[in-house]
Amino acid sequence: MRRELPRLRRPLAAPAFVGRRDALAVVDEAWDRARAGEPRIVWVEGEAGTGKTALLTRATADRHAAVVLSATGDAAESALAHGLLDQLVADLPRELVERHALLRPDRDPRADPLAVGADLLAALGAVPGEDPVLVVLDDVQWADPASVRVLVFALRRLRHDRVLVLAGVRTPGPEEPAGEPWWERLPATSRAVHRLRLEGLDPAELSELAAALGRPLGSTGAADRLWRHTRGHPLHARTLIEELPPEVLAGTADTLPAPRSLPSVVLVRLARAAPATEALVVAASVLGESAPLALAAAVAGLGDASEDTAAALDEAVGLGLLEERPGGPPVRLGFVHPLVRAAVRGDLPPARRRALHAAAAGLLAGRAALDHRVAAAAGPDAALADALEELVSAPGAAVAGTEAADLLHAAADLSTVPSERERRMLAAASRLLAEGEVARAVALEPAVEACTPGPWRTAVLGQLAVLSGRFGVGRERLEAAVATAPEGPGEDRPGDRARAGAAAHLAVLHLLQGDPGAAVATAGAALGAGARGDDVRLPGGLALVLGLAVGGHGDQAHAVLGRAVVDGRPPPVDVLILRGVLATLAGDDPAAAADLDEAVRRARAGEPVRALALGLAFRPAVQDRVGRPDGVVEGFELATSHARDGGTALPGALAHAFAAEALAVRGRGDEARAHLDAAAGLGPRWWGRDVCTAIAGAVLAAVEDDPEGVLRALAPACVPGVRALTDGLGMLAPRVLEAEALLDLGRTEKAAGGVAELAARARGRHAVDAVRLRVRLDVAAGRPTPRSLAEAGVTEPDAPHAAARLEAEIGRGLLATGERRAGLDLVRGARDVLARLGAAPWCRRCEELLHGAGLTPAGAHEALGLTPHEEAVVALVARGLTNREVGRDLYITPRTVAYHLSNVYAKLGVTSRRELQVHLRRT
Repeated sequence: MRRELPRLRRPLAAPAFVGRRDALAVVDEAWDRARAGEPRIVWVEGEAGTGKTALLTRATADRHAAVVLSATGDAAESALAHGLLDQLVADLPRELVERHALLRPDRDPRADPLAVGADLLAALGAVPGEDPVLVVLDDVQWADPASVRVLVFALRRLRHDRVLVLAGVRTPGPEEPAGEPWWERLPATSRAVHRLRLEGLDPAELSELAAALGRPLGSTGAADRLWRHTRGHPLHARTLIEELPPEVLAGTADTLPAPRSLPSVVLVRLARAAPATEALVVAASVLGESAPLALAAAVAGLGDASEDTAAALDEAVGLGLLEERPGGPPVRLGFVHPLVRAAVRGDLPPARRRALHAAAAGLLAGRAALDHRVAAAAGPDAALADALEELVSAPGAAVAGTEAADLLHAAADLSTVPSERERRMLAAASRLLAEGEVARAVALEPAVEACTPGPWRTAVLGQLAVLSGRFGVGRERLEAAVATAPEGPGEDRPGDRARAGAAAHLAVLHLLQGDPGAAVATAGAALGAGARGDDVRLPGGLALVLGLAVGGHGDQAHAVLGRAVVDGRPPPVDVLILRGVLATLAGDDPAAAADLDEAVRRARAGEPVRALALGLAFRPAVQDRVGRPDGVVEGFELATSHARDGGTALPGALAHAFAAEALAVRGRGDEARAHLDAAAGLGPRWWGRDVCTAIAGAVLAAVEDDPEGVLRALAPACVPGVRALTDGLGMLAPRVLEAEALLDLGRTEKAAGGVAELAARARGRHAVDAVRLRVRLDVAAGRPTPRSLAEAGVTEPDAPHAAARLEAEIGRGLLATGERRAGLDLVRGARDVLARLGAAPWCRRCEELLHGAGLTPAGAHEALGLTPHEEAVVALVARGLTNREVGRDLYITPRTVAYHLSNVYAKLGVTSRRELQVHLRRT
């Protein structure tokens, strides 16, 4: 075993730091806010060499934090799932990591980012102590996608937590590809996030920098001249200060002589180094942004002479090339700036660079060794390609998702046999599609096109076309893949499974294009082909179940879902989501709430799930309909951000449509319109999106007393072919809204026909709506009005919105016939329920009825003066939940729950949960 080298005996000098006073003041203010329980994020942007890392280092110095969590992105690790997150949580107290299992490195690689993010959020809120938690992220442009989604989820949900996040990101140069600006998904409020863009130092700061480096400029005009030449770029300016003679810097020439490029300056420094130092620096350049000193020395061939290695590191530090990284043991080294590493590595002759990677591969094991073997490959390498593929496909392999796709892509590039190269390329594209990485998969389309024609190639091209919104091309290609004949016995992935996968996705396309019969038939053929992979089973099962339901065969759809439950075990999470979706579309919201709540709970616990975005889209709407309005708007924020982060446009559009409906019912019309616009612009157009946006638009018009607008909004849902599909699902909201608008317009005869058809089909909340419309017809015709819900034929309704509106309608009828007391009691009761549910427009109509009857009503909750967030917390506390349980339900930390409760106690004049319960019962 190689013995570890000792830590350096002498402390390293701190790097020169000047200026940036305004930026440091921003950090100081953010720190003070975080100490007061107002979390802050300071986002530091700048091109390479502008001093982002130096600013983060100075900004974090001497902070008395409860804990400092730090992580640095690395271009070489940007495909390592949760790599940045694992760095970040390494310094969390051990008991917190043990308590939140999804923060451990041995988490299931398929764990949903929502679940992992919820654990990170809970852990941040549970760090002991009164000082803030300091999170420092550097080079986040190289963060791996899995960590990005976890961090965005957690950081968006900081509310009243003592947390300060400092993050540095390098903006791309003119010839560099622009990465995804994922920080734009962080909270939009300027108070929560402060973005700093680092520009160049001014002339006075350049003069200060020269003095700090021990090379004062010595001329009043030198700083201005240096600024004009470098525009104050810290790394470029420092290079010139250190390399040019003082007389040149102090001269009067119009321009300063400068190296042709920064790499040439770095290489000049390296050329002055001793051979051992040069070897150590070069070896470090192939190991990443940082590496153990012992490993770098071994790769450099320095042997076990620790004194020689320590001396080499000392010289490299003195030359401004390397630095010792904090932490350890073991001792770790790193480059002072990524540009320095890039300059050193870029100057290596290919043969030497490959030799160094080969040496690293021989010293390492597992995945790290394979990565270096890939970098060392001078050309095709069949054995290495086999090893990469085996790493992905071995039973129980820990590599999954996009990381597996990247390895398969590398294996394809290393393959010596054309058929194996094509097979691996198609496998990489298929993996990306399965993970929802549509943009990355589309980037491989030319390589897929170049593959030999066959069912797998055609199937992948068809899926790419469908997910890109090219339905016509997608259908042609998928049908062609399904129609190919087997090439021979024993054919597996390139044949039978590819045809089955194409059939499964073709079935989904049939469903999206409104042909449930074809969807069912095609899905049945796909699932009956003997292939059992997720790429067949999941899309095929989805198309089969929804196709049966849309075709009016709900019982058969539920029977198919029932067959997914084996040996009495709990249903898979995806089955629960599908079952919940079918239930709410048919009006059975209590059943839907139970299934969707359980699905989300199990997904958050880390169980694999593919349809979570769909479940998150439907769940807040269901919660609202069963009388749990608290947290509904926040639930839609979660659903839309989760869909956006995952690139799942279809459920994302539905989430925006459902959010628009919920906001319209709350009287928040402008926000509802914004969600409608977002839904209309998201993903390919299909009948389901059209219907859901039509419903939301019609509800918005209804609460704004615009019956003509209701009918206009409903036009896409009233097309005969589309109406047949929604009727098959039991999705009767368009019929309810249409009949109500016709009544508002006085078109009673046509409305009566619509109500009769509705009543014959309706159940659940739709049945209650049908009764309400029938009462309106009775009042208009002068027929007797029922005196209660029971008399109207509604017993034990599980639809509080619909039931309250029915009570208000019955009350209106009684008031019209002179039965004042009974009518007022019903309208008052309806008003109180609607106020509790947050249905401001319907509540206002009840108050207008009461005012017309001579009463001046007061809102049931006006005396409380609680904010929506406080109301959400109170509602859950009233059900007996602890702070931790409330936090998990609302996706906030227990500390934020405690903050809201303290405000509630002050407003209501209570001091405990027990007094709060008593107060709520009285009001």
